[in-house]
Amino acid sequence: MKEQNFVSYDGRTLLLKFTKKLDVAEFNLIEKVFKTTVLLPNNQVEIVLSSVLLKNHYLYFNEIDFINRYSIKEKYNESVIIILKLEGKSIIKQINQSYLENNKFIYNLHEYKQILNDFLTTPELVPYKSETDKVFTIISKENGVFNVGYSTPKEDYFHNVNLSGLRTKLNKEFKKKEYIQFFKEIIISGVHNTPEKLRYSEILKTSATLLSLARRDYETYVSNFAFDKLKSEFKTERESYFASLDKNIASVGKQVVSFPLTFAATIFASYKVKEQPGILLLILVAYLLYSIVAFLILRMTSYNVKCLKQDVQNEETSIKDSYKLIFEDFKEDFKKIKNKIKKLRTIIVVLYIVLIFLFLLFTAFAMHTMGWFNLEMLVEWVPKSKVLGKTN
Repeated sequence: MKEQNFVSYDGRTLLLKFTKKLDVAEFNLIEKVFKTTVLLPNNQVEIVLSSVLLKNHYLYFNEIDFINRYSIKEKYNESVIIILKLEGKSIIKQINQSYLENNKFIYNLHEYKQILNDFLTTPELVPYKSETDKVFTIISKENGVFNVGYSTPKEDYFHNVNLSGLRTKLNKEFKKKEYIQFFKEIIISGVHNTPEKLRYSEILKTSATLLSLARRDYETYVSNFAFDKLKSEFKTERESYFASLDKNIASVGKQVVSFPLTFAATIFASYKVKEQPGILLLILVAYLLYSIVAFLILRMTSYNVKCLKQDVQNEETSIKDSYKLIFEDFKEDFKKIKNKIKKLRTIIVVLYIVLIFLFLLFTAFAMHTMGWFNLEMLVEWVPKSKVLGKTN
């Protein structure tokens, strides 16, 4: 490629001027990389930088252009990001590349925007926001309303901070709803002297200290105040779980009682009308309908138990994530509830098997009585097959 001189860049279009006229092959090469290119007089070429044809490749003129145009909608991990620089070495982020010294500018801006999006979509932290003014509002019990501006800082900021892993830490802490309240108080006390428009960038810059202080206050709260409250709430939840289990056990108990009674009554009725195939067939159809209804009731009970199991798991996960320090005090209670659910689900599976077996047994009896199937031949065949097996 011939030597070229930069002419201008307007935030969208790059204009290059070459010292010598480009031949067709050289211009075709440029067209293979960029979708929108124009060959101008005086050996000039106009290129729209955002029109890169290479899959998952994104090209920016400089750091300012990257700050202005980069969007977190782009597939960060699967993409190659290149920031051109007139002076110095270009900044390049390869596919699936993590935080490195030579790509930290790209990584930091990506984390900056990702965390901002998380903040703005967490109502417990940010109940109000203004995208026009680039300000979000947090409300604390002690300090009231506090505005945080998120105007994008200058490029030096992203060269000097280290936001590696910060989003993961924040997401982990934000699973604890009470933690967010302490984090808000710490934010206000930590950045209230910072100019409003720079407060968000200051939060990220001092995040290690802010997170540590919020965690300290949260753990003090859990140790001193949250245990009794949580224990009382969990006692109510536990009674609700056991009440739901008892209700499902009662439903299963009815099935346990009704299966043999219904089967015995059906067999007795069939025996009385064994000389009347038509009536016997009606009894078989009626028993089939009963089995279907019983199956649906069992299925509904099974679904209720499954939902209950999921609720218990969610409650256990919530307490484990939010109150890890005192979770051991509730571990035995969860174990008892889950064991009871496991045993109930086992009983339901056994009832499914019994229901199917009884229906097949009665069907065989009815068919034998109506002369459609000879059970005696089956009874005689079973011992013979065992004898033949031993002979072989």
